[in-house]
Amino acid sequence: MSYILFGNKNTHTDYGLIVAPYEIPMPTAQTNFVPVPGRDGSLDLTEAFDAIRFNDRIILLTLYATGEYDTRVSAFVNAVHGKRMQIVFSKDPNYYYTGRVDVTSISKRDGYCEIAVTITAEPFKMDKQETAVTVTGNGTAILRNARMPVVPFVSNTEQATLTFTASGNTVRLQMSPGGHLNGQMYLPGDETRSVTVESTGTTIFTFRKGRL
Repeated sequence: MSYILFGNKNTHTDYGLIVAPYEIPMPTAQTNFVPVPGRDGSLDLTEAFDAIRFNDRIILLTLYATGEYDTRVSAFVNAVHGKRMQIVFSKDPNYYYTGRVDVTSISKRDGYCEIAVTITAEPFKMDKQETAVTVTGNGTAILRNARMPVVPFVSNTEQATLTFTASGNTVRLQMSPGGHLNGQMYLPGDETRSVTVESTGTTIFTFRKGRL
């Protein structure tokens, strides 16, 4: 039985709802084409500011309730309508989507009820499991990112020196013991970065991958 988790509530086990077949559309890229007089074709400035940016995903769902459904439908609507939530689809169970839920209509018919739902979701679906790379003492951390750019969170038990290459430049960061979110650690989408760690303690790089 197909189901959807809205937050920690299951459409099937908590509300007894049936999920109609659905599609999760790909987000469209935010393109920027500029026509230039005297030039063949337009000038593509889509990537003028580094990464490609994407529009929201608009996910349309139809749910059905049968039997004595009034109480269950009311509970579902009051739990989700208008709220920004994490959503997990049973057909894509290793990831969650984040978006605002809108119950657009409720059609009551003889013996069943049809519920139309629109989710305006962020373009990237997120790994449920965070990625953590641990280096004990001196060593090298290999950070493999997915499509969404991230800034890894760095926690270290002792003073640490991190050295890596970003955009062709060598970057050297001094990290005092504790937790750090440093913009210089910016990791572009689909990039694999090698970070050299010099420390007597434990250094952990933590980030959550986002995918299309």
